[in-house]
Amino acid sequence: MTLEQYSNWEDFRKKTGDLKGSEAKMVAKYYAEVYNKKYSKPCTCNGKIYQHMINKLNTHFESIERPTE
Repeated sequence: MTLEQYSNWEDFRKKTGDLKGSEAKMVAKYYAEVYNKKYSKPCTCNGKIYQHMINKLNTHFESIERPTE
């Protein structure tokens, strides 16, 4: 996770409410990059898919130190 991604994720975690389109894209993009998956943006109609990605990214976020670069 780059410093920019880390900072964005830090900000994202502070938000409450429904997932917006740009946030859904960010979640899918970061998930693909962090877990070396092919990027795909699932339909937002199924919140379980995004919740799974968010949970996995939160686990990763909590397991690393803040990047310096």
